[in-house]
Amino acid sequence: MKKLYLIALVLLSVLVVRSADAALGLPENTAKLGYAMGTAYVSVDDPAGNTAKEWTSQPLTLIHTDWLIRDIRYWSELFYYKAVLDPSASKVGQNVEQSGLRFSLQKSLRVTRLWAPWFGVGIGASSVTYTTRHTVDSDGFLLAAWPDREQTSIALLLNIVSEWPLTRNWDIGAKLEQTIPIDGDISESSALIMLLYRY
Repeated sequence: MKKLYLIALVLLSVLVVRSADAALGLPENTAKLGYAMGTAYVSVDDPAGNTAKEWTSQPLTLIHTDWLIRDIRYWSELFYYKAVLDPSASKVGQNVEQSGLRFSLQKSLRVTRLWAPWFGVGIGASSVTYTTRHTVDSDGFLLAAWPDREQTSIALLLNIVSEWPLTRNWDIGAKLEQTIPIDGDISESSALIMLLYRY
């Protein structure tokens, strides 16, 4: 949990520091708050054995983003989701519950004349619980069971975000992200749709 608090402290420090946007010729208001939901393809490296990879909904992601300098901005998220990995004779089934913080630096790169998405790299810290860890035979009867476990997970983030204006202050967007575990057992590929408010 100390790692999670350290990441939260760094995130809050960045949120407090505001760049001189006017001197850089940026729009007057570049900060955005948002909400996102989507899906994630979850994989767990369980010490008891292999697990199934499963799709799950990612219902709650809160976003804050703002420009730092020119075409670079930070992207921060608070997120929460649950996933159920099905058991079999060779796969350890379990319920996964994860909540945490993600922080990325993103750079806008023009891919075509009309499309300049944000490409980002960052770090995430989360608290993950793994419960009801077990295997079953072909008839669904219990073969083996293991204790619940909990861990703090640190992951590298690779993401891409695209946004389109709805009104002067409202945007819609989409994000694709891959998490790569640094210290922890969970990784995921996710796709989110989002609504962002500029203030």
